[in-house]
Amino acid sequence: MRKLKLLYTTSLIISVLALLVQCTGDKQKMYRIGMSQCAGDDTYWRKEMNRHIKANAMMRGNIDLIITDGKNSNQKQIEDIKGLIAQGVDLIMISPNEADALTPIVTEIYKKGIPVILIDRKTNNDCYTCFIGASNVAIGAKAADYVGTFAKKGAKIIELHGQQGASAAIERGTGFNTRIKEKYSHKYFEHIADLFCEWNQQLAKQKVAALIADGIIPDVVYSHNDDMATGAYEAIEAAGLNPDDIIILGTDGASGESGGIKAVIDGKIDATFLYPDGSEEAINTAEEILAGKEVPKNIALTTVQIDLNNAEGLYGQLNMSRYQEDRIIKRDKILRDQESTISTQTNVIVVVASLLLLVIGALIYIVKLWQEKKRNNQMLNEKNAEINAQKEELESQASYLNQINEQLERNKEKILGSIRSAQTIQSAALPTEADLNYYFNAFVLYRPKDIVSGDFYWYHREVDTEKEIHIFGVIDCTGHGVPGAFMSLIGVNLLDQIVKQRKIYSPALILDELNKAVRAALRHDETGNNDDGMEAILCKIEKRHQSNITLTYEGAKFPLRHYIKSTGQIESYKTSRRQIGGKFRHIESLMTFEDHSIEVNAGDRIYLSSDGLADQNNYERKRYSAKRFEDSILASINMPMSEQRDYIWNDVSVYMRNCEQRDDITVLGIEI
Repeated sequence: MRKLKLLYTTSLIISVLALLVQCTGDKQKMYRIGMSQCAGDDTYWRKEMNRHIKANAMMRGNIDLIITDGKNSNQKQIEDIKGLIAQGVDLIMISPNEADALTPIVTEIYKKGIPVILIDRKTNNDCYTCFIGASNVAIGAKAADYVGTFAKKGAKIIELHGQQGASAAIERGTGFNTRIKEKYSHKYFEHIADLFCEWNQQLAKQKVAALIADGIIPDVVYSHNDDMATGAYEAIEAAGLNPDDIIILGTDGASGESGGIKAVIDGKIDATFLYPDGSEEAINTAEEILAGKEVPKNIALTTVQIDLNNAEGLYGQLNMSRYQEDRIIKRDKILRDQESTISTQTNVIVVVASLLLLVIGALIYIVKLWQEKKRNNQMLNEKNAEINAQKEELESQASYLNQINEQLERNKEKILGSIRSAQTIQSAALPTEADLNYYFNAFVLYRPKDIVSGDFYWYHREVDTEKEIHIFGVIDCTGHGVPGAFMSLIGVNLLDQIVKQRKIYSPALILDELNKAVRAALRHDETGNNDDGMEAILCKIEKRHQSNITLTYEGAKFPLRHYIKSTGQIESYKTSRRQIGGKFRHIESLMTFEDHSIEVNAGDRIYLSSDGLADQNNYERKRYSAKRFEDSILASINMPMSEQRDYIWNDVSVYMRNCEQRDDITVLGIEI
């Protein structure tokens, strides 16, 4: 018995050692790598670089990566490097803040035999294992070529630098200015300012704004990174200048919503020059160094000019890579959790296997293990059957949901088709610009919020032997989209009856009759809870032989704007506070419509507008306002009417900055 026990014990020790050796031998060797960043989240490019390095390290599976943030401080970065060495890193990657300050510590650790990879920026000697980066001098030269090609002769240039001691800032400035002097001296460019902005967007914005406030307006802004270029754009726009008149160049070309490529697409900067972060090359080189292979002393990365010709394509490609890297980072965490679980399970398996060797001679124990295994297999089969049933149920539900989605898409297309047909009908009921321009110089700015509109504009001309009458107006019905469009068609029909059939030409009487007709059509007095109605502005121009031109107007809440050519000013005339129909119908007797008349002369302009234009907001939820509308009219008053319409809409579009349109917009402009 004692011999048997000794045999079992010896077998246990041998099996445990054998299994541990096997598990250790199969496990991939892990390396610890430190990454000392000069800055972390201060610039978007650095943030993206950190993410790229992390994703590339995770793809290897055998790298434990530690990233530190020097926060643009030489002393902080030196302390970070010392801390990484104290943690026993096998290799260290460094992006130096400033060459002079970081050269001693980099030299020290290199001479201790620790491999050093410099990324993006160099030190002042060759005490490093490998440098990875693009040629900053070449990037500066490419920027100079862009300026030389597109800038006007004698253009004034300001240059936005990073830190004075950073090698990237020094080399980009050198490449730019050397190329300008050597190749484009005949264009007499004037270098009017060098601003050191620490790579920071807000600091660049402040310094460029101060320069503009002093009356110094550049024709070209060359920035050493995209963040500072975006800051310059914001300063130029805030100063009321047109950024399209100034060439703005950035450097880095990072992907993502806040990167330089998106800034090119959005029109904030004209071009940027790709500065690859070298993350993939850095991890590949680190692997080769740790595997004992020789690597080049310098690895040059390729740069490329990014402008509107290639920005969209690059943005899509890089964002797809970015999406894949995010997935890798998320999956890495899951895999690490699973590895921990597998490691625990592996240890359990080793112990169980060892115990089995102890009972190899015990038949009863073997039978019990077999029975237990049989029960486990039965439970596993039952579990598998349950999982398969759930899988089939999920597949069935997925198929059902796909059918519902397809039906919804078909219904959506039917509805949109109907609305587009309604748009055709609504458009046919409106006068054309050609109708108006036959008798006036006129424009119509008509922008429905949805496909069809609750706004409409109306025009009628009546001629007899003594006079010529033109009646026109802008009407805003309750709501927008399909409900508003129904109301607008009711309004067009009622105005046709009142003016064309019943020959009522007074704006005040027309509005009175329209109010009665809307109330009757919508059964206001019967329902008691219908608040639908209209707001409007109507004008009548009456031309009599051998007399001045008289304009008579009245409105329901909307004002009349009159540009007087002789004074160069805009007069805004208020109208009745009364509404057509609507919720104030019970007190309508307290307010009346009344005609108002003014004399107009050749060259005067009349503007009628719904409230959709002035009420449009931007991302800060600030309204465009009637004041800005009038300023836009004055700014474009010397343009032909069609160009003035385009100018006003462009001003509104710039103000909205892709905000959703909140209401229908209608503006009718007529020149006497």
